[in-house]
Amino acid sequence: MEVKEIMKVLQGMKVAVFATVDADGTPHARHAHIGVANEKGIFFMTSPKTNFYQQLTANEHVALTAMSEEDYLIQVIRLEGRARKVGREMLESLLKDNPYVSHVYPDKVDQETVQVFHLYQGQGFYHSLTQGHRYVFSVGVDKGAETRTVV
Repeated sequence: MEVKEIMKVLQGMKVAVFATVDADGTPHARHAHIGVANEKGIFFMTSPKTNFYQQLTANEHVALTAMSEEDYLIQVIRLEGRARKVGREMLESLLKDNPYVSHVYPDKVDQETVQVFHLYQGQGFYHSLTQGHRYVFSVGVDKGAETRTVV
């Protein structure tokens, strides 16, 4: 399975659990929408008012995991890497198809202050629990995308 296919599966999962650490090293996890997932990484957003934002700007290390179950097919994807703030040019495209925006950021002003982050480099693991397929992969502009089968 190619990285491009794994990222398409991840984007289809829509929401992942993202984990960061605070200044004391205490871990924190929360659900967040996967805006875009491709070979260059994952784009997601959060408000500068959140602890998630504060933790990401203080320590770029982040982990995420997501799972989908469709008929007999159960797929799990994990990814650990580094995330950085990116320009606002992606914000409109991330807000446009995000079904959760109006619930999380009901105020237009809040939507306009949301910050886009890019998980730009990372190592991941894909596992189809029902088919037994396992792949490790890397994403990012600094490493290039690659994948290999795990037995």
